[in-house]
Amino acid sequence: MMNVVLVHGILDDGGDFKKMAEFLRDLGCKVFLPSLKPSSAILGIEDLAIKLKEYIQENLEANDKFTLVGFSMGCIVSRYYLQILGGVKNCSSFHAVSGPHKGSFLAYLFFGRGAKELRPGSVLLEKLKDTEYILEGLSLYSYRTPFDQMILPSKSSHWPIAKNHVAYAPIHSLMLRDKTVLSVIENAVKASRLYS
Repeated sequence: MMNVVLVHGILDDGGDFKKMAEFLRDLGCKVFLPSLKPSSAILGIEDLAIKLKEYIQENLEANDKFTLVGFSMGCIVSRYYLQILGGVKNCSSFHAVSGPHKGSFLAYLFFGRGAKELRPGSVLLEKLKDTEYILEGLSLYSYRTPFDQMILPSKSSHWPIAKNHVAYAPIHSLMLRDKTVLSVIENAVKASRLYS
């Protein structure tokens, strides 16, 4: 059975993945839905990434492989976990859905450490860019919609080291139920089973 961990975005919780979680369970996956607090990221991305690591350690066995799916800010939390906190060793693939890899200008409207870290050119985003080599060998996927109102500009979700897919969800939140996104994740999960 494939383990899939779904990591939510800012001011959200695991419940936002309801449709995707149902879809993955129908594929025979075991789905994990951490709700990381504070979801405002007021304490920073590292704080949430540490909590993600703790959640995975508490809910999966030490050698369990898993697929990681991040949404919006959850992509950056997931990358910090994978690249800085050593999570890459048990991860079989990572799907970044509407992730602000190059930051979002909308982050200037939010307060707190996490919001500052999600702004274009932040120290944290540069650190993640400089340590991308750690992800070598990991199957990486990135998804964006040109109509995104949260990731500004939407091309910030284009991640050069990943397989990039453009979906046409009319709003940010609908990326979690977009047919293109779900189809690519389904194919990746099936492929992972073949080689596991």
